[in-house]
Amino acid sequence: MLPQDAKRKPDSYSYPNGMLNSGYIAGVLRLNDPVKGICYIQQTRSENHMLPIHYDPKKSPIPKDIKEWDLIMAFVHTDGAMQGDDRIARVKSIRFEAPNLMHLGGRFRDDFMRKWDAVVHAAAKDSGTPDSVAQLEQQPGAGTEERLDSFDWKAMDLNKNASNQIRIAGFIQAKSLERNRKHPVDGTPINDRLVVLIRQSKDTDACIPVRWYGRNLQPLSEKLARGMPIIVNGEFRMDVKAISLPDGETGIAEVSKIPFIQAKDMPGPVTPDSGHIKIVPGWAAELFKGHGTQAPQPKQGDAERSAMFASAFGSDSASKPAIPGEQQGA
Repeated sequence: MLPQDAKRKPDSYSYPNGMLNSGYIAGVLRLNDPVKGICYIQQTRSENHMLPIHYDPKKSPIPKDIKEWDLIMAFVHTDGAMQGDDRIARVKSIRFEAPNLMHLGGRFRDDFMRKWDAVVHAAAKDSGTPDSVAQLEQQPGAGTEERLDSFDWKAMDLNKNASNQIRIAGFIQAKSLERNRKHPVDGTPINDRLVVLIRQSKDTDACIPVRWYGRNLQPLSEKLARGMPIIVNGEFRMDVKAISLPDGETGIAEVSKIPFIQAKDMPGPVTPDSGHIKIVPGWAAELFKGHGTQAPQPKQGDAERSAMFASAFGSDSASKPAIPGEQQGA
């Protein structure tokens, strides 16, 4: 469990593998399972996009006063895992607590005051019915109490810059660029997708998949090379896709869910003295074969440089992973 005094010293928990790895996610607590050590944080109305948060029930339990549908904040570390043939991002909480007002959007204040308005008027019998409650009662149909108690997702309006933040630094293990993509239903062109596997440990299966989406990501892909140390600011998200037709009775289709990190901006290079990578692991040397002082000196001309690049990373490295077997499956 992350002690309160350690929370004020980010360096004490932000470098679990000697490399920057920190984040926080705020939202609504859902489906907590303290036996399996997993809960979900819901940030939108869609339950399919709830974010899975792993935790150690003994070391980092959820506070007893935070219940289902309460707002919660998790300080997290991120790693990767294999889910069948797909690479996924996996976050684990090192501390839970209630979010503060800065994690909430501008509309939360008004919704918060309206809810208290109903409570205060209920306590003061002669104060009348508040307008917010009267408007709900005037709506046709049953379920007034359910509407009063329901969670107003629009009013919650999380501050997106303060409710989902992941920062990681590490070495590029592989990359995959998908260009000229088409929408699977109507065939219209959609954005390029660049997937980069960021490695922070000896286990290559634990590489963290980071995605960029944009109109033309080939220039960015060409800037990135296997072994390059980079820093990324992103968000923890779910890629949800229907994998069957909707059920005839329920209208619900089966979906696949792939957790991943979506970059918020362009990656930055990590210099040796930046402090983002405090410990250089021995396994990183294998990523640098063909680089630096061990690399053959390039000759003049584009053909020679292209041949050296192909030898180091594979002939299709601008659009495919740098090493065999590391193709992003998502």
